[in-house]
Parts: sequence; C-alpha cells; structure tokens
Amino acid sequence: MVPDWPAGLRRQLQALLDTFLNDPPALIGTSSIALLAGASSIRGGVRVQTLGDYPLARAFVLVRGAEPELWVDPDDNSYRDIYRRFARERLGVTEALEGDRFNFDHMFPRTAGALDGLSHVRMIAIAPRPNQAAGRTVEKRMAQRARAQPGRKILRSATWMTIGKAAGYEHWESLPADSQGGNAAAVAALFAHLASIGIQPPAGEIEIAATAHTLGRIR
Repeated sequence: MVPDWPAGLRRQLQALLDTFLNDPPALIGTSSIALLAGASSIRGGVRVQTLGDYPLARAFVLVRGAEPELWVDPDDNSYRDIYRRFARERLGVTEALEGDRFNFDHMFPRTAGALDGLSHVRMIAIAPRPNQAAGRTVEKRMAQRARAQPGRKILRSATWMTIGKAAGYEHWESLPADSQGGNAAAVAALFAHLASIGIQPPAGEIEIAATAHTLGRIR
C-alpha cells in the first residue's frame, strides 16, 4: 500500500488487513484493558505489555500473533510521541518519522471513542491524505452522532471504512448521509479503490450494500 515506507510500518498495515479479512475480529477500540485481553472472540489469546515507562492507562502493546499493536488512551494528546517510541522499540523502525510522509492515526476516531467511553484505541501510521479525508467527513459525522446521542461503546472492530483509510482511499468528499441510498455512490467509490489494489469483499455486493447502510448510522 505504501511500498516506500519502512518495513515495520508496512507490516502493521498488512496485519490489520489480514486480521480483518482472514481472522476477525480486527478490534480497534475497547472500554477496558481487561475486556480486550479477555475477549473470547480473539483466537489464540493475547498478551498485554507495557511500552517503556508509560502506565497502562496511557498506552500498552497488545501482542496477538507475530505483530504487536499499539493501543493509546484517546484523550492522550502525546500519541504521536508514543507511536514514534513504539515504532522504534517494537517495530525496528529507525527512520525519524517526521515531516509530511506519515500521520499517526487512531483506528477508531478518538473524539467519538472518548465521548462514548473507550479507554484505549488502536493506533497505526498511515498516509496523511486518506487520514485527513476521513477525519473531516466520516469521523466528523461519527463524533456528531456521539454528541447527539451519548452511548457506551464496549469493543469496536474495524469496518470497510477503516480498511479504506489504511489502504489509501482519500476521496471522501462530504459528510455521510443518514440513509443507505444516500451513501451508495461514496461506498461504490471506496470499493472501486480497494478493488484497484486487489482487495475484494468476501461477500461481494451484499457486503457493499451493508457498508452503505452502516455508514448511515455508525457512531
């Protein structure tokens, strides 16, 4: 997806995609460390590890299989520094990760997650344009819905919108509609982009229609 990026960052993206397609759920948000660590839906179990001297309440590393995951408190504003440390210490990335090449992204939008009680959200490095396009459209709408109708999130999994952002889809152009039909064109463009890089929904048109419906209510 980003062939000129450091290998450790590319592995993170591939692991997200592989889990989403082949070994779900691809969890990206939790209301507690204990809930995440004990999730019966994660086959093979997980290990929660500290990252340097950060307390677990701020950040931790989740080890599931070979690829570690960084999870951070969505209210913590120093997440960029936390991710850089994770990349150095756990991914073997020696590049400085400065400048305009990288964004450090909360896989579940931090504002919506914090509003509804998520304690930690998974982080990843992705390209700036897809991150920013989703942030001003899909994720903005999610935050609006969370403010208008407060709820309680427990465990959250990646969606096709998550995968599109990670895979470089940057053409979100407006806030999602509240109806499946109103989102049909945007979702068709998303899946066309994914198909262009070899990513297909296993259930085909059924999954595409379900994504348009989900986009109309996700929060």
